[in-house]
Amino acid sequence: MEAVIQQAAENQLDRLRTLADKLDCLTETDIMLLGKLSQSTVEAWRKRGTGPAYILLGNRYLYPRKAVAKYLEGITRERNSVAAKEAL
Repeated sequence: MEAVIQQAAENQLDRLRTLADKLDCLTETDIMLLGKLSQSTVEAWRKRGTGPAYILLGNRYLYPRKAVAKYLEGITRERNSVAAKEAL
């Protein structure tokens, strides 16, 4: 019985990812996997207004890919090594 419940949950997660992908979004789970983040960290980002912009749809959070890319661009660290300066 437990295996059936587990399979149903996995099927629902797969369907959610498919739907989010069609909307050009990532799911909250995707964001957590991408950054190796806990759910509490992602929740704290939303409460503080940090992290990528998101959409609240019902009780699910979706992260538009463009918003995630913009956020990542904003936190990108530049290299300060001599080799990087010489490359310019």
